[in-house]
Amino acid sequence: MGFWRNWRKGTSERFGGVRAALGLGEPIATQARHGAALPARHAVHDTGSEADPVEALYQRAAAAFSAGDWEAAAASTEQAMTLEPSLPTLHYLLGCCRLEQEQHASALQSFARCLELQPKYPLSAETRARQALCRARIDLASDRIATTVALAPQHKQPVSVLICSRSAERFVRAEAMYHRLFAEVAHEIIVIRDARSLAEGYNRALRQARHGIVLLVHDDVTILSPDFAARLLLAISRHDLVGVAGTRKLVGGAWHLAGHPHLAGQIGMPGGDGGYAVTLYEVMERETKGLQALDGLLLATHRDTALRLGFDEASFDGWHLYDLDFSLRASQEGLDCAACNEILAVHDSQGTYDEQWRKYAQRFCAKHESLLRPMPSVFSNPELVALRLRSAEEWRLLTQHLIGDAG
Repeated sequence: MGFWRNWRKGTSERFGGVRAALGLGEPIATQARHGAALPARHAVHDTGSEADPVEALYQRAAAAFSAGDWEAAAASTEQAMTLEPSLPTLHYLLGCCRLEQEQHASALQSFARCLELQPKYPLSAETRARQALCRARIDLASDRIATTVALAPQHKQPVSVLICSRSAERFVRAEAMYHRLFAEVAHEIIVIRDARSLAEGYNRALRQARHGIVLLVHDDVTILSPDFAARLLLAISRHDLVGVAGTRKLVGGAWHLAGHPHLAGQIGMPGGDGGYAVTLYEVMERETKGLQALDGLLLATHRDTALRLGFDEASFDGWHLYDLDFSLRASQEGLDCAACNEILAVHDSQGTYDEQWRKYAQRFCAKHESLLRPMPSVFSNPELVALRLRSAEEWRLLTQHLIGDAG
């Protein structure tokens, strides 16, 4: 099972505060991790140190932003900028204020200025994400929609969709969705209702599958890309194993722990208001190849490849780590594992780092001990970029701009 969900749970719960809304810490003095920390400017007098005026203005702006007073937040930020115009964080904060005020042209100017000052990650990624969000909202206001890819005749290969599900309601919903998404290609949907583990269930489903392309997917995943079949089958024509998120470097029992710059892809969760809470691991190109491991919420490959690799149901006889083991072994065989960054997938569940997870993480690390280094402490709490998006179309346009800007 993929364990990005635990991090994303914490991320989504912070959306109500300044840190979540801005991607910033509390006062500027705590932002060394953004590479935008305030220089030492404290005026020292005989009686001690006075509070830094820029930091004080920033804290006032952050408090106003948290309270939803965008105009006051912008005013305090602009005051701080007159004192410290070269601080990227201030331009980013002003851009966030203007974005909330729907002043998109002004927000774009602030985000562009922030990037000109070359902030480090994660501020750079936070800024690019919100810059793309501005452009997506400008598009929506002008009734522009995201590009839809047509399914090329040479990519119309039959697909077997494999699902392990004990919920009749979730399976019925998933079945209807995949019939719709694969309407242009021959396909079958195989459900394993009594899987002893995901590894065992997928192995059984693979033996039943009749088609050359297999899609292994959780029953609580919703695909928002209307051209899913075209994008997936195009990706499969270029890569050996395809998912929606993963890592170039695996450092332990959870793929996202490697942090920046090793991660790729994006995954959404229901936002609770009809929108989506989306984590952008990295979306800089349509497909990111050469990954070492992929999240198992959605995996696609050739049936022969999956049968040859197989899932290790002896070691992973529960619901965890089967995906990292499978994709790591694939990459070690020289197979190209890739994230298709334009496929928008929403996962309606959250995992936990409980005793069961720890048991399988230990098995995984013991099995692959020669490939995994001890996890460095810098990766213990990776900084990830998260956005709250209003609609699937906004997410599609955001993705299109992120990839277009990078290109």
